[in-house]
Amino acid sequence: MSVVQPVDHVLEPPEDLPAFRWNDWFDVPGDNPVVAYIQNYLWDLPDPPQSWETARLSKAVYLYREKQTQKTLLVKFYSAKVSSSAQAERYAANEFQRTQQAQSFGLGDGPIRAPRALHRYRDVLFLEYIDGLTLEDAIAIRRNRPGLLLAILDRTARLLAVLHSCSQEPDAERVFRHEIADARKYIDDLTRAGVLEGNPLVTGALLRLVDRWAADPTMQDYVPVHIHGDATTSNFIVPGEGGLVAIDWERMWIADPASDLGRLTAEVAHGIVRLGGNDDEAAEIIRFAQQAYLNALPPGWDREALAHRARFYRAASTLRICRNGWLPRLERMNLVAQAMALLI
Repeated sequence: MSVVQPVDHVLEPPEDLPAFRWNDWFDVPGDNPVVAYIQNYLWDLPDPPQSWETARLSKAVYLYREKQTQKTLLVKFYSAKVSSSAQAERYAANEFQRTQQAQSFGLGDGPIRAPRALHRYRDVLFLEYIDGLTLEDAIAIRRNRPGLLLAILDRTARLLAVLHSCSQEPDAERVFRHEIADARKYIDDLTRAGVLEGNPLVTGALLRLVDRWAADPTMQDYVPVHIHGDATTSNFIVPGEGGLVAIDWERMWIADPASDLGRLTAEVAHGIVRLGGNDDEAAEIIRFAQQAYLNALPPGWDREALAHRARFYRAASTLRICRNGWLPRLERMNLVAQAMALLI
């Protein structure tokens, strides 16, 4: 569907009223501007809607559900994420366009796909709501649901392989300096106000290792593709009917496909250890995920070189995770050690 701008509406998220309850539904009146907008421009069922309720997923993201039909839409209010109205509109337009573009890269139909971007009005985005378990959920319940995690990881790997193989941009510039700059920034953050503060030996060793990767010609020997750009465990969902849907496409850009694989494996490894596992279990599951991705690629791809590059991106993503101040210090030091081992 296209962008709709019929009249001068003001669409804002619900207020946090005294009766507001987190993690629950609450009623919204039929004359609410967002509900009225949905009814006037997005309602596609034969019978008119009767009553509505909403639930808050974050300060910027809400679900709107019609009670009788249970039809549900996900609504993002970018005005709640950024202070500038012009910037909010740009961000909403970017995610709208990126989500539609992702569908054009082999992810529009079938069980493995991107969600449908329904409409954008100014800084408000209306998206298909995907109800199901995330990859993060699967990690958390893996002890009680044998086989579930590996099945979801296999689908996630295949989704990324489809995206990368269907979105090649061979004439695009092959850039590695941004990724190197990000890795150095993570190290700098950890040095100034993190677990590496007062530890110049480890900081220096990490920076030297990153410099060595920066000089590795293999890191720029790839075919540029469109990558998801935020391959975290919360962005892959298994709907009730099965399959897999990847959400949050606003960071999609043209880069090395190995960066998606490295980010995914770093996030999965961290989730395994955080949710009752150990390094050995994480390593086994990461091997499975990486091999599932490599097996799903079409013939002609240099799998060995891609796996080599993914090692750097996994290390950089591990350092990125390590910046989270809410993690225990010992756990953060273990993440630094893991990143260093990957960079060596």
